[in-house]
Amino acid sequence: MSMRGRASQVTDLGDGTVLRVGGDPRREARLMELAGTHGIRVPRVVEARPEALVLERIAGDTMAARLLRRPWEAARQLGELVALHEQVHRVPLDGARLVHRDLHPENVLLAPDGAVLIDWTNAGAGDPAMDVALTWLIMETSAGLPGQVLAWLFRRRAGDEAIRRGLDAAGAYRLSDPNVTDDERARVRRTLAEEGTTGPSKSG
Repeated sequence: MSMRGRASQVTDLGDGTVLRVGGDPRREARLMELAGTHGIRVPRVVEARPEALVLERIAGDTMAARLLRRPWEAARQLGELVALHEQVHRVPLDGARLVHRDLHPENVLLAPDGAVLIDWTNAGAGDPAMDVALTWLIMETSAGLPGQVLAWLFRRRAGDEAIRRGLDAAGAYRLSDPNVTDDERARVRRTLAEEGTTGPSKSG
């Protein structure tokens, strides 16, 4: 069975592993290894090929799927999302901090023994404030009304100042993403205008 995302394709190999094609696999594997050494739960990399990663298959729903079934858990789960940001951002990298740049409920698997953070394609060194604001912006503009509710809860947990501090950079990053649709870009621009910012340049 294969699942295609915006920038990658994941195939269950049936032996407890999955094949993930897309991005820069070897770079992603190095960042996942770095995160893992700092206590962040990530899928184990079985093999890093030039064109794909073979990863441990994690049993469990995404946080997004869990929230659809159990919306009353939203406040607790969004608190977990904030905690994951804090954990990632404690990791030093290249004179800055490790950032994920796609840390939203679709990229958190809820395994029986805890949350596992997946899809490290966009990760690298950057500004934690931008990373937090980007999570809020993705939920606010790319997941309809349910996403806006989650964005509101996330903002309450992360803090308004934390969101606003990184919003210029997050907006620029989101607008420059080739996998974002024109409709999403329009919503991002409208949201930035409502927040009093325009995201003038890509950074983070």
